[in-house]
Amino acid sequence: MIKKIFSLSLFVIIFVLALSRFFYLDRFPVGMSHDEIEYTLSSKTYSLFGVDLSATPFPQSIFQTKTEGIISFLPPILLSPYFGSVSLNQFTTRLPYIIINLLTALTFFFLVKKLFKNKNLALISVIIFLANPWSFYFSKSAIEPPFALLFYLLAVLFILDSSKKKLLLSFLFFTLGFFSYHGAKPILIPLVLICLFYRCFLSKVKLNLKPAIIFFLGILVVFSFYFLGNRFFPESINQSRSQDILFLNQNLITPLVDTNRKASLETPLKNIFINKGTVSFQIFFQKYLTAFSPDVLFVSGDSRGTYHFGYHGLFFLVDFVFILIGLINLLKKYSSQTKFLILLILISPLTTALSTVETSVINRSFLLLPLFTILTSFGVWTVYQFLSTKIKPIFSFLILFLIIFFSFANFFYFYFFRFPIIGQENFFFSQRLVANYILKNNDHKIVVVDPEAREVFLETVFYSPKDQSSVLKDFVKNQKYQIKNTSFISICPETFDPQTTYIINQVSSNCLPSKNNLRSINEEQFGGPLYFILNDNLCSLFPSQPWLRFHLVKDYLPEKLSLSDFCQTWVKSI
Repeated sequence: MIKKIFSLSLFVIIFVLALSRFFYLDRFPVGMSHDEIEYTLSSKTYSLFGVDLSATPFPQSIFQTKTEGIISFLPPILLSPYFGSVSLNQFTTRLPYIIINLLTALTFFFLVKKLFKNKNLALISVIIFLANPWSFYFSKSAIEPPFALLFYLLAVLFILDSSKKKLLLSFLFFTLGFFSYHGAKPILIPLVLICLFYRCFLSKVKLNLKPAIIFFLGILVVFSFYFLGNRFFPESINQSRSQDILFLNQNLITPLVDTNRKASLETPLKNIFINKGTVSFQIFFQKYLTAFSPDVLFVSGDSRGTYHFGYHGLFFLVDFVFILIGLINLLKKYSSQTKFLILLILISPLTTALSTVETSVINRSFLLLPLFTILTSFGVWTVYQFLSTKIKPIFSFLILFLIIFFSFANFFYFYFFRFPIIGQENFFFSQRLVANYILKNNDHKIVVVDPEAREVFLETVFYSPKDQSSVLKDFVKNQKYQIKNTSFISICPETFDPQTTYIINQVSSNCLPSKNNLRSINEEQFGGPLYFILNDNLCSLFPSQPWLRFHLVKDYLPEKLSLSDFCQTWVKSI
């Protein structure tokens, strides 16, 4: 009876955690990042016209694309039937990613169960996964890594199966993961080698060398097909991305070598200790070790500003203790499986270490999420078993439940009621407000001046449900940034028409002919203007409210606000 209550309690907790992902889905995160817009609108254009946003058709888009983020072709294509049949908004866009996250949790359950032959541990692992801040973030992010994570976990699950027929499924999912995300490509070969090594030498159910070699040769064919195929296309993805790879970016390494040599005394050994190799490996290991930084994992989150939490880590603080307990006890009880997990952990940050585009963990080291979650879960399971020898199991369960519950509740509050303020421009909320200002303006002539004119244009297209298809068709054909009477430019206009409204990014504020009679869209936390509005004709009829600190939840769905509420809440006079 107690076991049934225990299992039922775990299922209820899983259901509640799964349901929490739908909370305020239409307004939090507060906007759409440029990458999310790129993937989503490419899905739409694939569905409507058979091409991505840069007008590159499939299968050419496997090797070449001119999209801003040089996106992978597979996620937009897989989601194109869905996005082609719905009106785009934040709810409909993020809904499939919640489903992907829940499927990942289900896959994770079967993977843990297969590795350790323990159903209760697998259920606890799912709870820890669903409660985890990193996983929660993925469930609400319309980006590529969640696809790669799901496909790679499925591939590992099937390669661990004793059935040789499942190897074909594993091969399929390794291939899908490889093509889902550019950050998944560098770890494919080491990931496959580690999985095959485990099956051939560490697993109780051994895989013969012949099928293992054939499997690996097949993976090499996929790997070679992609990289050799790039050679046949000018401005291929490889050419565009090569400068993002540390060891291929001589423009980054050469000046650093020169600077370091100038800052060294003259000795015959200078060139031996300061050269491209030593500098490259120093940067590589600096980035690599960032993935294991306690500050990143448990305190403030990703070091890259775009993905930085600031006041919360990618895991809970208490997870630090559980991970240590889990690792120590796994080594004692499951030596072979622990060696397998440690090898996977060691290769997971390779993409973080190889990339020259800042230092990011949350996306590029995505495999660390399930691996550290396994350690955390076994730590929780070990503590539960220990406490159950001292007190009643029900009290042991309640103690651990309350620890996880309060950790999740703290993150839940942070994510929905603090992060919308402190991480507002991580999701370009000001551009969402610009888009809504334009949409509420009844086709009045507007010029938007922004160095990132293309991105602001696409943000506005995303929030324009009535005109998406026609505007996207014209954009794909002509690559012009125009929506009816609104144009988007990256340089200052030569003249200013008094009958035209100008929305000018504060970076381009030198364009303003006058500082008088301006309105603005402000950064919420500190109040500084992000966009200036010249010749405002939309909100001038409404009294401007003083700067508000802070707004209510209802204010973060500007598409549903009345004109007066929108203007008085988000548009200020200067």
